[in-house]
Amino acid sequence: MEQKDFSPPYDVHTWASTNDERAPVLNPRPIMNEVPKDFIPFAGTVSHHLLAGEVIDEWFHALSQKRNVKTFFIISPSHYGLSTYSWSLANCSWDCGNVKVATNAKVEKAIAQALGVEYEERVFSIEHGVSTLIPYIAKYFPKATVCAIAVKGEPPLNQVDAEKLYCALKPYFTKREQEKNFLLISTDFSHHGNIEQTTITDNRSALFFENPSSSSWIYCGCDNRPCMYVLASFLSEKAKAHIFCHTNSYELSGFSVDTDITSYFFSFFIM
Repeated sequence: MEQKDFSPPYDVHTWASTNDERAPVLNPRPIMNEVPKDFIPFAGTVSHHLLAGEVIDEWFHALSQKRNVKTFFIISPSHYGLSTYSWSLANCSWDCGNVKVATNAKVEKAIAQALGVEYEERVFSIEHGVSTLIPYIAKYFPKATVCAIAVKGEPPLNQVDAEKLYCALKPYFTKREQEKNFLLISTDFSHHGNIEQTTITDNRSALFFENPSSSSWIYCGCDNRPCMYVLASFLSEKAKAHIFCHTNSYELSGFSVDTDITSYFFSFFIM
């Protein structure tokens, strides 16, 4: 497919530049588990809800203590039905107020070509699955660039598309390349359930984190299943996961209503 739309960068606002949203201070704070000393992650899952902003901040801080990252490959669900293709990409500069985070233009273009898609700027102007996370990258990895991809994440999984995305990303996560790149999976887990339903779904999702593999990813009940497939495809038999924090919107908000809960697994992975 001939590419026609590799436009120069344009600005996308984040919550840090507009002040439209503020991450609340959580009281009490959820339990956050220290990352083992010998655990140098190449990938991780993180929420894109600012309700969990304090945990997002702690997760990025923990990552910054373990390694440097040159480029974050952020794979987000495409939330609002604006994507024309199975994968949406664009060459953006992310406005975080006093600083901007740039797209790795060379890599973004190469992945778009590998996937056979043109850029879709309109997707990212309102995609919180990416913009929520960018200010934390600016804070803890000020020299890093990003490669953002929005995918159609709702089930059923299109395995052909998921495999194609894995193949497009594979050159950037060889043993050598993963030393500078990080696979950042923007995802929330159980949605719209009560406490009992959320617990059942999360117990099933936990099976993947307990034994991460190319066969156990299917247990994940989340809004970004294509990227869980991609992540699992990278994992070896020796792969391990570390759950940094497991919580949910009911626990974080302190609201009395427990019938519309979203759950969060913050995690790190080694191959």
